[in-house]
Amino acid sequence: MEKDQKPIIEVSLDRELDLVIAYKKAMRLAEISGLNFTDQTKFATAVSEISRNALAYARKGEVTFFIVQEGSSYYVQAIVTDQGPGIRNLDALLQKLDTQINGQHTGIINCKRLSDKFDIDSDVETGTCVKIAMRLPVGHPPINRLILSGWRNHFTQVAPISPYDELKRQNHLLLKTLEELRVKESQTKEQLEEIQSLNNELEHNYVKIKELSNEYAIQNELLFKRNKELDQFAHIVSHDLKAPILNLKGVVQLVEDGDINDQEKMLSIFKRQLEKMENLIECILAYSRAGHEKVDKTSVDLKKLLVSVAENLVKPENFLVEIADDLPILFTEEVFIDQVLSNLLSNAIKYNDKEEGRVKVGFEETAEGELIYFVEDNGMGIPLNKREAVFNMFTILQKKKDVDSTGIGLAIVKKIVNEKGGNIWIEDAIQWNTGSRFCFTWPVEVVHLSKE
Repeated sequence: MEKDQKPIIEVSLDRELDLVIAYKKAMRLAEISGLNFTDQTKFATAVSEISRNALAYARKGEVTFFIVQEGSSYYVQAIVTDQGPGIRNLDALLQKLDTQINGQHTGIINCKRLSDKFDIDSDVETGTCVKIAMRLPVGHPPINRLILSGWRNHFTQVAPISPYDELKRQNHLLLKTLEELRVKESQTKEQLEEIQSLNNELEHNYVKIKELSNEYAIQNELLFKRNKELDQFAHIVSHDLKAPILNLKGVVQLVEDGDINDQEKMLSIFKRQLEKMENLIECILAYSRAGHEKVDKTSVDLKKLLVSVAENLVKPENFLVEIADDLPILFTEEVFIDQVLSNLLSNAIKYNDKEEGRVKVGFEETAEGELIYFVEDNGMGIPLNKREAVFNMFTILQKKKDVDSTGIGLAIVKKIVNEKGGNIWIEDAIQWNTGSRFCFTWPVEVVHLSKE
């Protein structure tokens, strides 16, 4: 026998005519399953009686027919269900009906007497379910899944009992199709929701992958910059730092050969070379740290900062530093902006070749609202083809007497500005016929323009 067997016949109970259909189909199933005419009549009558009760008390119901097996015996079974008000105190009612000859609910008693197996279950909330079964003759051949499938096909193809039966059959098929469509629609909706959920997850993962890709690109760019710095350091170690060491070796050789008799002169040479080496090492360390330290941001008044920087710089008596009054107050790392401005001012003073040196610090605002800061001098100027090279480490375009420079100041300035997300470049001076104008941007979170 089949597990979770599907009904062989289904009859919905909506009108009196449905009682006739249920009766005739019960007779037919009882006949083809092997019951004799008397048992066929008993079974069909029992089904009709209970079906009438379902219509009378619940106004509608359903009859489903099955073949069931208990041990070696087979039964033809009808299950009549309804969603009506149910029967209160069912056990007491059944005891009373056993002694009652006439009156209501006699259909239950008649059905019970006509059936080989009878079971009723009723609840005031879920309605009533009655199971009626007739035992098939002893020695009935086995009934398997294939036989049951054939009987189902038989009842779907059998000629209708009446035009009403045909309409009902078509209506039942339509309702069944609609139910299947509803189930498929529900399944499709669930699948669409699952697809949407997967799509949302894919979008989320795409965003994360994009973020990781951007982070990878940033780290890759940073690695490229670090490798470039390492190459520069290798050049420094192999060339710039080696020069003072070779000079010292030369002095030692002269001493060993007895070519230098002035001890004070020898110590002076040693001292200068050692100071040069120390200065180079400090500059290299300053460049490697430039812009990397974690520094808290504070409000920085650029006018006050520049006044302090200018006062601490050594400059000729005839040198004038002009600082704009309307410089903004920035919310930024003071130590970094101090390094940038100090180096630019220091360079403008050291390399100025005029009897009356001039330098001006100010800013301009673009049409887009970006602030461009400038340090402009009237010095010797920088040729157009050298304006990128001056920002390279240890680049000195023109040595000036009494000016000791490592050529790393502008490299530090460019590195700090770039690390903070800004740019730096050189233009011709605007206020004077000669000189340079160092321009840079300095992105900040907050900018307050001075009211002075």
